[in-house]
Amino acid sequence: MKGNTSTQRGRCSRNLLAIGLALGALAACGSKDSAPVVTTPDPVYSAEIRYTAYGVPHIKAANFRGAGYGYGYAFATDHVCLFAQELVTLHGERARYFGEKDANGKAITYLGQLGGLVSNLESDFFYKSYMTPDVTARLKAASSADVRELVSGFVAGYNRYLRDSGPDGLPAECRAVSWVQPMSEADAYFRIHQIALTGSSLAFITQIAGAQPPALSGVARAASVVGAQDSQMLEALRVFKEGGIGSNGYGLGREVTESGRGIVLGNPHFPWWGVLRLHQLHLSVPGQYDVYGATLLGAPLPLIGFNKDVAWTHTFSTDQRFTLFQLKLDPSDPKRYMVGSESRPMTATTLQVQALQPDGSMQTRERTLYATEFGPMTADSLFVWSATTAYALKDANRDNDHLLDQVLRNGKATSAASLREALAYYSEMPWVNTIAADKDGNALYANYSVAANVTDTQLATCVPAGLPQGVLAQQGVVILNAQDATCNWSGHLPSAQRPYVLRTDYAMNANDSHWWPNQNVRLAGYPRIIATGPVAEGVEQGERTRAGIAQILDRVSGVDGLPGTLFTVASLQEVYKAGRFYKPERWLGEFVTACLASARTDLASACTVLRDWNRKEQLDAKGALLFREFYARMNEMKDASLWRVPYDPADPLNTPNGFNPANTTAYDKLAETVAYFGTQGFALDETPGARQVITRNGKPLVIPGGRYTFNNWRGQLANGKYGDPAYGNSYMQYVTFDDKGPVAEGMLTYSQSTHAFSDHYADLTELYAQRQWAKLPYTEAQITADPNLRTLKISE
Repeated sequence: MKGNTSTQRGRCSRNLLAIGLALGALAACGSKDSAPVVTTPDPVYSAEIRYTAYGVPHIKAANFRGAGYGYGYAFATDHVCLFAQELVTLHGERARYFGEKDANGKAITYLGQLGGLVSNLESDFFYKSYMTPDVTARLKAASSADVRELVSGFVAGYNRYLRDSGPDGLPAECRAVSWVQPMSEADAYFRIHQIALTGSSLAFITQIAGAQPPALSGVARAASVVGAQDSQMLEALRVFKEGGIGSNGYGLGREVTESGRGIVLGNPHFPWWGVLRLHQLHLSVPGQYDVYGATLLGAPLPLIGFNKDVAWTHTFSTDQRFTLFQLKLDPSDPKRYMVGSESRPMTATTLQVQALQPDGSMQTRERTLYATEFGPMTADSLFVWSATTAYALKDANRDNDHLLDQVLRNGKATSAASLREALAYYSEMPWVNTIAADKDGNALYANYSVAANVTDTQLATCVPAGLPQGVLAQQGVVILNAQDATCNWSGHLPSAQRPYVLRTDYAMNANDSHWWPNQNVRLAGYPRIIATGPVAEGVEQGERTRAGIAQILDRVSGVDGLPGTLFTVASLQEVYKAGRFYKPERWLGEFVTACLASARTDLASACTVLRDWNRKEQLDAKGALLFREFYARMNEMKDASLWRVPYDPADPLNTPNGFNPANTTAYDKLAETVAYFGTQGFALDETPGARQVITRNGKPLVIPGGRYTFNNWRGQLANGKYGDPAYGNSYMQYVTFDDKGPVAEGMLTYSQSTHAFSDHYADLTELYAQRQWAKLPYTEAQITADPNLRTLKISE
């Protein structure tokens, strides 16, 4: 059906009026029975899109079908080229459109969502095996009527944009290319499923796609010469463990805010590339739903944000969403495995992928992938599929059927307490904690994420000795004994076993476990699968967690150099921008004193720079860059021997602290850092502002933030600059409330659009480089007062 814009509807209305008058005249000449009746069918989809500053769409519609339609259109306007390519990925057709190998025979790769290069061919086999028709049928069947309408509308709106633009009217990045195709509802559900798997299966694309039965010779030798550091699977998880996919979240309650209202800081640290970028939107279905926030590309409603009563954000949680199963194989066939004394066959699925060759020809690649009752086979240089042993991956989020319904319920919350109830309804936020505060000054921390439903008894009895026990202790990855039927699990941990706390002072999280959300709170005794190994309850807390608590305590104690002792949005922004680096506050002074008094004269200049550094990741701070690289070489100071006062779980804020003078490795690591600066041509007192530079529209933009700090940003070093590809601060929101509703400021650091010629490709990034914030208009008065307001009405 041809779509209408508001201009088209005006023209059609005038035509219909003329027709109606003519028909009325004809009817006057005949009997009432012969009068023709003209009816205009109501549109199936209809929405109003109002754009405010920086290209933020505010979608209003009478129903969720229309809301999805409006957002689908607005989303495509900003991201059609990037998302069309992601649909190719989801279809398992990257090799078909972008090639298998180059002219030199090298595999063609792309930058994966989680970092690292992924082969087009391996990606295709993975997605062909994961994104199957039964997945979309199951997700749609499990969804509420509102979600089904939302998805239907989102697809229609996206496709409407494609029709309106035509192949030659698309942005330059994908103009008139064959791989831009309409989206189907199945595609939309595939994307939602992919989002659910981001914290688990998506890390193992190559290892799942490449898992093959052994050629029996040489397998034992290969397995014996590798260690944990050689595992591609464990390496893939580093992006989560090191905060590459991380976040900070504050929920400040009435005891610590000047207004007595809640304040929320939402601060996800996400990639600046690909579909893990966030996109701002405001979605309104009057009387049912009204949320401003941000969402991952391809999700049709805000994942984090605020409504008139409550604001919330998310941080990546410590939950183990998957487990590996160690299989004892049938000696007669490495494609069979033992459960008890029974030999069971793996399921073999043969897949075909079309692969474009350098000469333009197309070839068919075929591969058989194998799965067990636990899940697909996976293998790397450590987790080897040998003649005797192999590994299967079981992912609780493969059965996450209610992600969109969960998000929809969250957005309808009326308080921090009711948000907690909404989260508990499905407990299917796939990989995140939730931090919130409401207009009455109540604060919430809650972890209703997805964790594999593994009991503490299973963790105690089902993890075999050797490699599985070592990986659990060092990495927190759970490997269970597949031969013992009592070690299997089903579903995800139920809501009744999830940790949360409601407070009137504050709650926070910065990617450590649930254990320490407040200086005076310890959430303990929860199932170990939520926090295992090095992130278990009671272990030493990370840099951003300690800094996050310290920043709050210093504000309410009045010792942070800012006026007063309570938070306002403005003071919270100043606290954030300060770029505090907590661990060097507790250690560096003693270290540089010892260094300058030592015989290490080769380090005198470096230690002088570090002595004079203000312990903050600020753009003009001399010594910040030197300590950052020093800190990286010390493995983020996790070695207990570095510290004079050891960690004490009774005092997680202040311990560990002090330099241990018996430790000499720190001097060697600083020497390595000095040598590195020499090879890069960096002065020892080089400032971050001289090196953290990206280019947008031909302009160099200096980006604030540190790799390890609460104010977070990291770029890849190339040609003396830390730049693209980058990740860290992404969508940021500072939300509070007054008598008229929410009052919010924030930032989308990389801007709204991925299309280089869009007006909104870099406008917010330029503002961010100036260390300023944008208004986030929510109320009708705020929206209509925006001088950049423009309106588009669409229907079909």
